[in-house]
Amino acid sequence: MLRRLNYLKSVQRPLIKVLHINSALHSTSIESVVSSAKVKPDIKVHRDMPYIIDGQNYKYKEGRVYQGFLCERVEPITDYGLMSCTLRHIGTGTEFWYLDRNDINNLFSINFRTNPLDSTGIPHVLEHLVLCGSQNLPVRDVFFKMVSRTVANFMNAMTGPDYTMFPFATMNEADFRNLQKVYLDAVFRPSLLHLDFLLEGWRLEHQDVHNRNSDIVIKGIVYNEMIGSYSDNSTSFKHTMLNHILPSHIYRHSTAGNPSEIPKLSYEELVNYHRQYYHPSNARIFCCGSFDLEKTLEFIDREYLSHYDRIDTSFSRTPPEDRWSEPRQACIQSRLNPMGPGIDHQNQVATGLLMCDILDIQETFELKVLSELLIRSPNSPFYKSMIEPKISGGYTEWTGYLPDCKDTYFAVGLQDVTMKNVELFEELFDNTVYKASKEGFDSLHIESVVSNLELDNLKQQRDYKNLLYKSIVLWNHEGDVVSNLRDSEMFAKLRNKLKENPNYFNEKVEKYLINNTHKLTITMQPTESYEIERQIAESKLILEKLEEISDDKFEQIYEKGLELEAFQKAPQDIEILPCLSINDVQNPFPRPQIMDISLQDVPTMISQEPFAGITYLNCMFNTSGLSINDAMLLPLFCNVFTEMGTSKHDYRQFNDFLQAKMARVECLAKVVESVTDGKTYRLGLLMKTYALDKNVSDMFGLCEELLLNFQVADTERLEMLIKNYISKLGNNVISTGHLYAMMGSSALVTNASRLKSLLSGVDHVDYMKKYVKENSIEAIRDSLKSIGSKVFGRNNLRIAINTSENNLSTIVEDCERFVSHLPTMDQTSDSNEIFLLEPSSRHYDLSMPLSFCAKTFFAVPYAHKDHAALRVLGKLITAKYLLPIIREQIGAYDAGARIGFDGLFNFFSFRDPHVTKSMEVFDKTYEWLQAESHQLDEQALFEAKLAVLQLVDWPICPSEITLESFTFGSNYDMNLKYRSRVLSVTLPEVQNLIEKYFKNESKHFGKCILGPVS
Repeated sequence: MLRRLNYLKSVQRPLIKVLHINSALHSTSIESVVSSAKVKPDIKVHRDMPYIIDGQNYKYKEGRVYQGFLCERVEPITDYGLMSCTLRHIGTGTEFWYLDRNDINNLFSINFRTNPLDSTGIPHVLEHLVLCGSQNLPVRDVFFKMVSRTVANFMNAMTGPDYTMFPFATMNEADFRNLQKVYLDAVFRPSLLHLDFLLEGWRLEHQDVHNRNSDIVIKGIVYNEMIGSYSDNSTSFKHTMLNHILPSHIYRHSTAGNPSEIPKLSYEELVNYHRQYYHPSNARIFCCGSFDLEKTLEFIDREYLSHYDRIDTSFSRTPPEDRWSEPRQACIQSRLNPMGPGIDHQNQVATGLLMCDILDIQETFELKVLSELLIRSPNSPFYKSMIEPKISGGYTEWTGYLPDCKDTYFAVGLQDVTMKNVELFEELFDNTVYKASKEGFDSLHIESVVSNLELDNLKQQRDYKNLLYKSIVLWNHEGDVVSNLRDSEMFAKLRNKLKENPNYFNEKVEKYLINNTHKLTITMQPTESYEIERQIAESKLILEKLEEISDDKFEQIYEKGLELEAFQKAPQDIEILPCLSINDVQNPFPRPQIMDISLQDVPTMISQEPFAGITYLNCMFNTSGLSINDAMLLPLFCNVFTEMGTSKHDYRQFNDFLQAKMARVECLAKVVESVTDGKTYRLGLLMKTYALDKNVSDMFGLCEELLLNFQVADTERLEMLIKNYISKLGNNVISTGHLYAMMGSSALVTNASRLKSLLSGVDHVDYMKKYVKENSIEAIRDSLKSIGSKVFGRNNLRIAINTSENNLSTIVEDCERFVSHLPTMDQTSDSNEIFLLEPSSRHYDLSMPLSFCAKTFFAVPYAHKDHAALRVLGKLITAKYLLPIIREQIGAYDAGARIGFDGLFNFFSFRDPHVTKSMEVFDKTYEWLQAESHQLDEQALFEAKLAVLQLVDWPICPSEITLESFTFGSNYDMNLKYRSRVLSVTLPEVQNLIEKYFKNESKHFGKCILGPVS
């Protein structure tokens, strides 16, 4: 799945907005705590609750027509607290699925079944191109232009193996209507200009567009994106598995596009593909929330669907895969990972088996459970046979059950394997499944896995995007999406089958994993010449394309390059795009019910939200007093101490006990700067988990056992966990390289950011590899044990709990008991001083075809009066300067400017073919702001404010209501004041900030590049 814009990766999440109800409680009675927790009526917030309406009394009736749509099916889905209403447009047959939910956050998506015809990436290129302007909204790159004219908390466009979807979500109804108009006009009436095809897809162009004697190269945003995607070994390996295990039909092709095939795509093919596959009859429309449904239906029918006739869409149906009579094998080459182990240890191997049809909902669900039984925990057969023997760096990222296509499949893969162990892999695989079929699964292990999946499902039920993601593949193949949301029924059916037949899963293993000849084993081997060979192949492809054209057309390459440059720079009338007004964004975010109490002198923040069912626990241990040597090992400690068991139960027993009662315990090392003055920072260990309300006492008991009795004595297991930890560290650099680049540039500005990079950046990978090489496992064990003895004390602990009011007295009692059992540690440093560093630059030499770059300078912390205005200015610089130049002209996939809560102002580029040019663009920001000051008008300023409000007013899921406020130390009044500042920023204020922060180079800045030296 390809993300056109992912807010969670490219922008910083907002601080959570909270209302603190201060209480000076110290070891008081539980009754007084509960009594003081009651929120007065004048500040009580009316949070939207799920609701169920009797189908007979529901406002929409089966068999009736609403605005041109026939209502076909209405029924409640109690697990998710909503009503499902399925409608079908009478004229075109377009299916419209409405989930009526009393939720202020509303999601809309239009989806098409888009089968790839080859590997030229036609569905992916078309996904980009339809968002480059439409008949009613002829604005180039309308998607990015709309980003700053909306307060949407989610906007995207994605291409899957056989579908394309265009979703958005917003809490503002005016915004919802605006984005509906933009998205629907984009998909049904796109401009599809040839110049946009050249820009977004591919083109031959001189490297220097102004020099007809410069080399001719292939350019294009999708082309560059897929070069970057195929450079990620994990992504490439997964694509290969899909292409080879389902080779009979559409899945043998790369729907996103193989870089070697994309230049074979013609503009005419793309236009014809849109005409056929983006017809309303081939569309499915999804809507979830509380906004007026009939208003949506009336608009869609009047403006779009009523202008079409129904067509037969059987052409886009995918037939089932032809089953093999015998297993197959394949071998591919890959890029050498410069952050991985030696080349001899960088092989990957995987075995996949075709499973059931996605339309078999109960079977698909049960195979998901079987997959978890087989692979995830220390008690799983594959974990015992393949992970614990230390023959690899752990599972590949996509190991497990994959219901991504019409035919589902299961795969087990290992990364960082020697060729000797690659040969051993198939034998281990066969022995493991044979043993599982004969010995079966321990009943406690089954119960722990099933219970944990139930808990995870319940947590996700409030995630509006999950409803769409959970349904899109099944819906795309005309499956029963309503039944697919009946989680409780599926779990109940499975439990009954297990009760009736204790060998139920044994038989599943025998059917799908032993007596299944549709089995594929793939090996991926790295080669040091991979990138050189890719460049040679690209050069040959360019020569082939040049040989296909006449001399006249060759001369036109230069002219077309100049035409495209002029096209990109031409002024546009973006005022034709819909935009919110100031009146649409005046209302501040609601006030969650938060109270602050003290339990055994431990500051405790409790959120009471009416999301019954789950209680979330967050514990922050202040570790600022750790020595630098201990601090450097804190991320490793966080990763391994929860996996080693306790003095009371070994790691297998403890894992089953934990999974049966609660979610896994997640621990993170956090460096948090003061948001008030930016002069100090804290190093902390954040522990997070959650459980069903009925299991909260067990949750606190298991957390207590873990913190007081953790063990790291088993050096064999510790060595395996460390090996897997290091193996996975560098896996995300290519997919989130801009974050690593910003971390690297920030590390050159303050000592706090330098520590962040040492704990989670590229520097951490290098440090851990060197540390493990230079120290014995016994010495590492002793260091980790020492860290644990210094961390888990109640005098350096803060707690945040999210729960419902009904459980408050029990939870407070359990929490106080938990806290009282923790020891008191020697007093250590509460925080550390931040100091600024001298300007410097850093280049991480990584072998990959595209690069990432960042520039950072110190500005002001979050609570400073200039911060809000600088955040607005960052959005303005992104929209008016960086995206038009770095994305559209230089060819990077994304670029931006932002200020973090730590006070650091960052510039970044993502998957950038020319990082030196981008760095020059960063350096010339002040020159552009002066030369193009006419672009800084009131409308541009307001749009930048909207872009900031997207983050400030971000919808908060139950698990995070207290988390970020608890972590960063902000409060409701601070955030409300910040929001007011954003709205009140003026043009004179912006001009003053430009002079103050951008005219002269900062005394404290850093620059960082991730990519090849060339």
